[in-house]
Amino acid sequence: MTPSAIPVDALSRLPLAVALRESTWAFPLLEIVHIAAFAAMVGSVLTVEARVFGLRKSLPLEELGKLGAVIGVTAFVVIAASGSLLFLSDAAAYIANRAFAVKLSLIALAAVNMLLFHARGSLARPDALARLQAGLSLLLWLGVITAGRLIAYV
Repeated sequence: MTPSAIPVDALSRLPLAVALRESTWAFPLLEIVHIAAFAAMVGSVLTVEARVFGLRKSLPLEELGKLGAVIGVTAFVVIAASGSLLFLSDAAAYIANRAFAVKLSLIALAAVNMLLFHARGSLARPDALARLQAGLSLLLWLGVITAGRLIAYV
């Protein structure tokens, strides 16, 4: 057994991991929560980014951004919690899954893009760079969704 396999093996023996694997409903219910939270987060991101692209200029971008941030962060907390439990259900399989690695990498890139977007004050000045970042964000989240879906097939 390699040193990196030891923590995964230990995770798989946790009572919660065993319960998640043995339950008929736990995994599907967690998936529903995970997907619903993703829909809420991506919906909030899409709403703000549509405004960055110039749609509905009558809506104040900074106020819409604040609302989007509250919804997005709340949804992301639910995504992280449910995703952690989904991971725990079969950690070894997820670690070996390339689509899972791609999904996590894209989430990290999307987070960096979001931090840079807000650090430069893009809500106050929706210029070409802000639109580029918004477009990149949409592509990254589409990639996250796609990779997440592919986890079951690779």
